[in-house]
Amino acid sequence: MPYLSPFREVLSMTIGLCALGVLRGKFCDSMETFDFVIIGSGFGGSVSALRLAEKNYRVLVLERGKRFRDQDFPATNWLFWKYLWLPALRCFGILQITFLNGVLVLHGSGVGGGSLGYANVLIEPSDELFSAPAWRDLADWKNILRPHYATAKKMLGVATNPRLWIADHALQEIARELGNGDSFRATDVGVFFGEPAQTVPDPYFDGDGPVRAGCIHCGGCMTGCRHNAKNTLVKNYLYLAEKRGAEIRAEAKVREIVPLANQRDGTRYEIVSEKSTAWLDKSPRRVRARNVVLAAGVIGTLELLFHCRDVARTLPNLSRKLGERVRTNSEELLGATHRDAKVDFSQGVAITSIFSADAVTRVEPVRYRDGSSLMLFLMGAPLIEASSNLFIRALKLFAEIARHPLDFLNSKFLGRLARRTTILLVMQTRDTLMRVRLGRNFWTLFRRGLVSERAADAARAIDAQLDIGHRVTRAFAQKTNSIPAGTINEGLLNIPTTAHILGGAPIGRDADDGVVDLEFQVHNYPGLYIVDGSIMPANPGVNPSLTITALAEYAIENIPPKKILNQDSKSANKLSC
Repeated sequence: MPYLSPFREVLSMTIGLCALGVLRGKFCDSMETFDFVIIGSGFGGSVSALRLAEKNYRVLVLERGKRFRDQDFPATNWLFWKYLWLPALRCFGILQITFLNGVLVLHGSGVGGGSLGYANVLIEPSDELFSAPAWRDLADWKNILRPHYATAKKMLGVATNPRLWIADHALQEIARELGNGDSFRATDVGVFFGEPAQTVPDPYFDGDGPVRAGCIHCGGCMTGCRHNAKNTLVKNYLYLAEKRGAEIRAEAKVREIVPLANQRDGTRYEIVSEKSTAWLDKSPRRVRARNVVLAAGVIGTLELLFHCRDVARTLPNLSRKLGERVRTNSEELLGATHRDAKVDFSQGVAITSIFSADAVTRVEPVRYRDGSSLMLFLMGAPLIEASSNLFIRALKLFAEIARHPLDFLNSKFLGRLARRTTILLVMQTRDTLMRVRLGRNFWTLFRRGLVSERAADAARAIDAQLDIGHRVTRAFAQKTNSIPAGTINEGLLNIPTTAHILGGAPIGRDADDGVVDLEFQVHNYPGLYIVDGSIMPANPGVNPSLTITALAEYAIENIPPKKILNQDSKSANKLSC
């Protein structure tokens, strides 16, 4: 009937809007709004989550990796699908290996980021970091960060490793022979050294944290601690952040950051993500944020920002300095495998000691637990001296195998490789660097991805071989009746390896000088912050996790509590919360 037509139109419109809402909720995860969305849950992201939640903000953490309980970690890294992050092969573990054309990068994945598989070392750097040209004229960073180092140590439960082992004693002798015996010491690590395997109430946060168990020194730190002794971010910052209302969504890979204009509620960004572990359903999920903290680690942060600037063009005004001054902590990974299968190098926490081989070089012994020799098998190769020519390097490699065939077979194919092997992590404060950009090459399978370029200044280019590292490795092998080793990519391809890639988002007073300002807010994009290793201004020459944590504490301290913003219009205009 004619008089029902308007009713039908209204009904049809209502049904249509409802259907659209259902579809939007299903495929776009609805348009929830948060005060802060944090992308990544490593050291920078975890600090941000807790401190912002304490300031009464509504916080969402998006993590592309999975959430792990202690019992979810693999008993051995030969269970590669539980150890490696390689979604194309349905591997959803805690370690990703990224090949750039100039460097091989080892980095973490999962709720807790790199803390799940890192080697626990939490050491303050020398004054060389604070006097680095990249930031020394901007502020007195040593004094600014001093209280934040103290806070980071307390939160991460830093303790001195109480036990030294065979490899440590050999390296102590080498330190003395190099004239640096006084530099040798046990490492400061984030591990609970209570009674071995004994579970106790929270020993760190006056009962507000989770129960813990004493370390059993099994060497399993880097495959994921199954014994509740390692102070991963899941046991401190993230645990407390969730108790204070922060929400963590795992398996959420962020694809785009989209600025929003003139939103009445002060919302400034839309975050578009997808389920990282889905095989087919890659439909976008969207949330809105008044502010965004980008803490996806150097590789994740640079990939996302380059995509947003140069591909999607949602952030076209990002500084042209993006990808500049990328560093590798000037690292080399070497090692030695004992000829006797009865010798056990695998006991202890992952890294037990450190010493200075010379004025710019630190060396640490690293271990996997007995039975976890996957990485040693894949990457290990005879130790050879560098050459600029691939053909000559290959000749040297095969000549070394021909001269010592039994040693080669022993170090690659005889049993209990992890038990018999000590990795030597060599790190330098020497200011080597490279540039990272979007491009295509063999390592990206000719798809658009991150590629690296050597520094124009040869003196600052990143080298695969560190001579002092080779000297220490050969001395260690001689003292312990071991077979010296390098990595296949360094020896054959002249490509260095790093577990600590840093930089790419330099600090500067404006966009012509850097990507972020002194409070780590991105130039030209208010409310967008970078809080991870991307902002590191130099090679610390030691494991950088403690410094990244301290920088994150500093960054979030500068953001006022939400209740203050509600009363202070000037601050409210600054952050739009």
